[in-house]
Amino acid sequence: MDIFEKQQRLEAIQKIVKVRWFNAAVIISLGLILKIQFSGWAPGFEYVKIGLLAVVAFGYNFIYWFFIRRPVEKISDRTLNIIALCQVVVDQFMYALVFYFTGTVESIAFLLFYITILVASSLYKTRGIILSGILAVILHNGTLIIEYYRLIPHITAYPGTVWFGNSEMTRGKVIGFTFYMAVAVAFSVVLSNLIRNREARLRQERDKVKEQSNVLMLQTQELSQTKDYLHEALTKSDAARVEIEKTKTDLEKANLELQAKLRELEKYGQVTTGRELRMIELKDKIKTMEARMKELELQINKKQ
Repeated sequence: MDIFEKQQRLEAIQKIVKVRWFNAAVIISLGLILKIQFSGWAPGFEYVKIGLLAVVAFGYNFIYWFFIRRPVEKISDRTLNIIALCQVVVDQFMYALVFYFTGTVESIAFLLFYITILVASSLYKTRGIILSGILAVILHNGTLIIEYYRLIPHITAYPGTVWFGNSEMTRGKVIGFTFYMAVAVAFSVVLSNLIRNREARLRQERDKVKEQSNVLMLQTQELSQTKDYLHEALTKSDAARVEIEKTKTDLEKANLELQAKLRELEKYGQVTTGRELRMIELKDKIKTMEARMKELELQINKKQ
């Protein structure tokens, strides 16, 4: 039994236990009202028996409540199955006692057995519902039959009734209850299977959604890692861009310094070139003056 099915069954039992408090209170209250208002009603069903019935009903329902109030993880599958089994079986035996003490063939308490089929349809599968119906038929018809053959004493519901001992009435009760119980079981099986099929589809959808959630979670983790990688890459890119900007600034500064040096060198070259041209002019003038001096010396010598 997986945790989902276990949780569903536990929730169903919890609701059944809550309803049983109300159901037991109504049955006990109705019995007390009938005893008070109609003193001749079910003389064998004394106040003491009604009190004992109330103690037993509320007692075993309290035991159910004590076990199912714990978390589902702390309840074993075996304990849960036993509690689920008792929800129908114990109630059917209790309803059989109510049916007997309220007059059997003269009573309408047989309707209580149909409640157990509703309970079975919410807890069991097809086989469990069918077995619950068979047990209800055995308890109801068995009580009628053994009382009819006087194996147990008959408790009259109302004074003056003549239904007990009537073979046709007893036969009609047996056949009628068996037929209607079979119909109730058939409808319960259909409805139970319908609900279980819906639960199975819902479980498949839940598993599918869970699988998709896991995929989305994995993709989210991958996106987070990718985001971290991109952030780290952008951080490194920003650092590289800052470094490039710094290098570019240094290059521009070096270029400006180089241009300044080139201008100084060009200026120095121009100055040097002017000096060289001046020296050449001076040399030419010196040569011209030397030639003039030689001419003058020659003239002087000729005059002497």
